[in-house]
Amino acid sequence: MDILFYAGLAATGLTAGLLGALLGLGGGVFVVPALSLIFGLPQLVAVGTSNLAVIATSTAGASVYVRNRLTNVRLALILLVPTTLAALISSLIASFLPQQVLSGLFAIILLYTSYTMLTNRELAPPAGSDEAIEATDALDLKAAHYDAASGNVEIYTPRRVREGMSVNALAGVLAGLLGVGGGVVQMPVMNLLMGVPLKVATGTSSFMIGVTATSAAFVRYAHGDIDPLIAVPTALFVFVGARIGAWLVPRAPNAILRRIFGWVAIIIAMLMILQALGIYRAGR
Repeated sequence: MDILFYAGLAATGLTAGLLGALLGLGGGVFVVPALSLIFGLPQLVAVGTSNLAVIATSTAGASVYVRNRLTNVRLALILLVPTTLAALISSLIASFLPQQVLSGLFAIILLYTSYTMLTNRELAPPAGSDEAIEATDALDLKAAHYDAASGNVEIYTPRRVREGMSVNALAGVLAGLLGVGGGVVQMPVMNLLMGVPLKVATGTSSFMIGVTATSAAFVRYAHGDIDPLIAVPTALFVFVGARIGAWLVPRAPNAILRRIFGWVAIIIAMLMILQALGIYRAGR
């Protein structure tokens, strides 16, 4: 049984790392439900393990994305301020919330995000005042990247920076409460709200999630929610999968990335809703 258990952890980590890096989610969005639903681990243990998995994904993918100019480092540093603070505070609160509440919150966020990605709903460009535009330009966020899949160079300037910072605080809350690294919010927010190209949003999100997950991991470790015998092998295979996913991102069409994200998120959300309602209970 131990061999099957660790083989399952390896498969979970490899898949989570691959999809996490491919979509900029960090892998935690897949690790948490897998450990909770399939292996029957307590939710907070799954969250603690996921925090380490997210750090592994960020470590594996960030260098590849930066080298391919798929990371807007300046934008990432700006958004990390509210995200990291929210992650630290919410990780302290997580221990006091029932498992059903955490599962339900996770499912709601996943359903909304999958809807926005599958329908390709992008918010219209803001009318904005001249002062707001000048403020954005002053941050020097304008950048360009080469899309290997389409063969085009895309120049972009992130917009709605203040709104993006506010919503990214929610990503920090998710990182602390659910151990998902916040990428499930960060990537769609940058792409749909701030007008950042999908692949750049993926790379920037991957750069950010490691920082938010690290702050939450310290709290989970202090509370005894990280089991090294589970977390270490899972994180190792997450790292391998993330390297593969980061290599695939520049070569994958945006439409395919959106569809993969949307449908995988829906499946996971349905399972988490069943668990929150007590209809589905996993056993190790």
